[in-house]
Amino acid sequence: MESITDFAPEIQKRISGFITFLSKHGFSRPEVKNSGMLFHAMLNRHNVHVSELARSLGETIAPKKTEERLHRNLRRKGLGRRLLEANAIKNRAGICGKRYCIVDLSDIQKPYGEKMEGLGRVRDGDKSSNDTVVIGNGLYWINGVMADDSGILPVYSEIYGLDHEGREHTSENVKILEITDLVHALHPDATYVLDRGGDRSSIIDSLLEDGKRFVIRGQDQRSLRLHQDSEKDTNIKDIAKKTRTSYAYKSLRNGEWFDVGIRLVYYGETPLWLVVSRRRRGGLSWYLTYAEGTRREIMDTVMEAYGLRWRVEEYHRQIKQDYNLEKICLRNYNAIKNMGALVALAASFCARLPEHLVIQMIAAARLLPRKRLRDIPSYPYYMITAAAAWVLGQSYKQRPKPLRIRKRDYFQLSLALQEF
Repeated sequence: MESITDFAPEIQKRISGFITFLSKHGFSRPEVKNSGMLFHAMLNRHNVHVSELARSLGETIAPKKTEERLHRNLRRKGLGRRLLEANAIKNRAGICGKRYCIVDLSDIQKPYGEKMEGLGRVRDGDKSSNDTVVIGNGLYWINGVMADDSGILPVYSEIYGLDHEGREHTSENVKILEITDLVHALHPDATYVLDRGGDRSSIIDSLLEDGKRFVIRGQDQRSLRLHQDSEKDTNIKDIAKKTRTSYAYKSLRNGEWFDVGIRLVYYGETPLWLVVSRRRRGGLSWYLTYAEGTRREIMDTVMEAYGLRWRVEEYHRQIKQDYNLEKICLRNYNAIKNMGALVALAASFCARLPEHLVIQMIAAARLLPRKRLRDIPSYPYYMITAAAAWVLGQSYKQRPKPLRIRKRDYFQLSLALQEF
């Protein structure tokens, strides 16, 4: 294949396969039709404005009528959650093929938004630092991503406001645990990776109760016991400082060296491993983990898992840039949540494309700077989404045959005669 248009049938077939999958998993016909249209338009235009998506569909009716119909579909309560669950079932093989599930929280800033439901005071992650915290007007955005050395696979995404969620007594802890429950039902051996915000007793207790493996970066406030029969609690930072770090580990991400150590601690009556890492050019970090294996294997697991956590940060940046997520301008709260789920579906679709097809598409779209395969970066999803949009942009709908021609050919007998 030399032309970018040659890939259109393959991409459209995969989109149709996902829409057909929805029709067989409890979605009504209007939900399948309108969600499928939004899904196709989002892959084509990379936009969250419903008016722009409606125009890209090219329907014979007025774009305003298409936009109104799509808006009505987006207002369905719980549609986004059902779409994500169906997408996870369809991508079960890809989820089970990756070891780590990274859960992380981000934000969507809307400084000039006034009539969007759910807006509240949210920490601005782009402008805040360890010393300075900047609070802005916006929404929270939580994501779950399966990751390993080969790449990522988005499995969950939700935009929400604390005021609205508080009415149903749903907290951030509940949302984190919902992601782990979704993945655990499909992949019981997954390891969950959380940053310092995940070091909460309610989260750790629930993970231990369900037997889920985890790697959580610890904070200064927690205290643990050094021995099972001891009644004295010791601050986790003091334990980390006294832990011997004699194992040298080289980061796969940037080649940086770490000195790593491990020791057994007790969280109540439950034994956990405390893994401590020292940057040779930086500070000290520690991680609570519930995992199986030898001490060396556990240290390798923790360092590899937390090293992959930056994948979700790259995912946040890509979605905000490629799909203009921070330009979302929907008033209805359910529509905002459902639009966030549709963006995750589009990103998941691009991440699940076969490697050979991705390479051919990127080459045909002329996205490689020097026309060499080694120019494909370690995070190739910017190129993949651009190539998929280019393919769909070059495709067009074929006109159906007139009814008189279809009727005329209906009774004709067609035989596959061999040509001599």
